[in-house]
Amino acid sequence: MCGAGYTISTGAARYGTNGTTYTWTNGTTSGDRYYDKPICAVFFNDTGSARYMGIRLKDNYTDTPHTEDFGTFSTYAGPVYQKRGYCGEAYSYMKSGSKVVVDNILTVGSCN
Repeated sequence: MCGAGYTISTGAARYGTNGTTYTWTNGTTSGDRYYDKPICAVFFNDTGSARYMGIRLKDNYTDTPHTEDFGTFSTYAGPVYQKRGYCGEAYSYMKSGSKVVVDNILTVGSCN
């Protein structure tokens, strides 16, 4: 899903029958700290119908812009990437008609 090398799962969250968010890393470190690992996130649409949905990935640094993919999708939103995202958050959002059915944050990795 995320490309070559992104094979190590760092987390997943299932939101009822609406969707599932997954995050992966490639196991490398992009900086001098353990948590400076590249992260990829995808939010899968589990409804079988096109929905307005999105995924936003942010790292643990305030100066890094968030990466996101929002729109109407029938299969998934993303993938989105952060170079130092291991201590970040993956935000998932989905609407069914005018009702918000997913509005959740998945913490990526475990950091102090």
